[in-house]
Amino acid sequence: MDRCNQKFGAFLDRQIPAEFLADPEYTRRARLIMGFGVLGSIFGLVYALFYILIGHKWGALIIIFCSTGVALSPLLMRWKKSVEVAGNFFMLILTLGFIGLCFVEGGLHGHAIAWLVCVPLCALLLVGRKSAGRWAVIDFFAASVVAGLALGGVKLTPTYDPKWSAVISTAGYLGLIMFMFILGLIFEGGRARAFSKMQAALGELAASNERLLNLNNEKNEFMGIAAHDLKNPLTVIVGNAELTAMVKDPQQIQKLSNNIVSAATRMRDLIANLLDVNAIEQGKYTSAVERCDVRMLIEQCVENNQPVAAKKQIAFRVGISDGLWAQADRAATLQILDNLVSNAIKYSPPNTTVHVHALPETGFILVNVRDEGPGISEADQKKMFQKFTRLSARPTGGESSTGLGLAIVKKLAEAMSGSIQCHSALGSGSTFALRLPVWPEAGPGPETAAAESRPANNIVELRDSLPRYKSQN
Repeated sequence: MDRCNQKFGAFLDRQIPAEFLADPEYTRRARLIMGFGVLGSIFGLVYALFYILIGHKWGALIIIFCSTGVALSPLLMRWKKSVEVAGNFFMLILTLGFIGLCFVEGGLHGHAIAWLVCVPLCALLLVGRKSAGRWAVIDFFAASVVAGLALGGVKLTPTYDPKWSAVISTAGYLGLIMFMFILGLIFEGGRARAFSKMQAALGELAASNERLLNLNNEKNEFMGIAAHDLKNPLTVIVGNAELTAMVKDPQQIQKLSNNIVSAATRMRDLIANLLDVNAIEQGKYTSAVERCDVRMLIEQCVENNQPVAAKKQIAFRVGISDGLWAQADRAATLQILDNLVSNAIKYSPPNTTVHVHALPETGFILVNVRDEGPGISEADQKKMFQKFTRLSARPTGGESSTGLGLAIVKKLAEAMSGSIQCHSALGSGSTFALRLPVWPEAGPGPETAAAESRPANNIVELRDSLPRYKSQN
């Protein structure tokens, strides 16, 4: 039943003028006029055929008149672009039809007067409370006229063969029950659709509120980071700059200068990360996908991070399969690798090794960056790619963390149709797996020569002895 009601409702919706769809109340009333028009036409056709078969000609003519008017109501609504005009016309046809049937079917002794009950109800649903009140008065007056004739002794003789009296009355009352039931179904269908739309709107509103709440939380996080991570470096810069004017020892001045450079670098990196996140989320970032030599990018990344690793006596162990060509943005890929490798250094204890392996997968190039640090808990892994996330694990050399790097890495990887995953357990280090789409026609290119560079002193090359292992999915 519900499925049929939904299909019938969808059919009615397609007939409603587009002008009414902007106003929910007009839409509801227009849908009811369409439904009542269809329902009244069907009932009228059935009763007209029944009356013709039993020889009730006047009754058949009146019902044909009413059915025609009821069927024209939706067309009038579409023509006049007015629910009120169509609704009041519908009420007029019903009132005239039922009063006419009263006069040809015995007045109070016929079933037609009972049908007048549905007119004020239909008016309430179609044209509103004020108009429904007027139609209730009109129908009350019409019924009073019929009743007054009976009370005055005026007998209204039925125009059909008396032998059909019981059959006509039975058909009339049973039809009234069915009509009111179907009328209720149409109204309930409209109410259910309106309720469903309201629920959907409330769901969207709740989702919007949730997004606004998250944005507000992010704003608060941003303010906290800006207040803390920018204030501290500025304090260092101001303090060391003031000391520079007071110190005469060149070595001491050099140390103070290095502190200023380090603090300024921290500020620059934070601002750069914030700008990157903002550009990506506003859709202003576009990746320039091209044919990239993965070996060259990894070697450049390792070379960039070698001085920082050397300070903590961290070695690199690199293994790269031959002929790895990715379909990626060169700058974005290097930014991802720099972030993963610098994080591995940041969270690794001194005298450990950072492992960087690259090998082919079906349709992808897999780059694994593994450290020998404390590992990441399951709770932290669930939120580590969110913005402004501070993990429970802390850098081992006092380095700073903005909580933005991995969020940027994830967005950049996805912008290139790639992905980033973390596999870790407490006490067992962490492995970050970057997957980038493979170049469709991989092969040697001019980038290969540029990629041939000597590794730094603390890089152990494994190009000829790449360990065979399966990627973790």
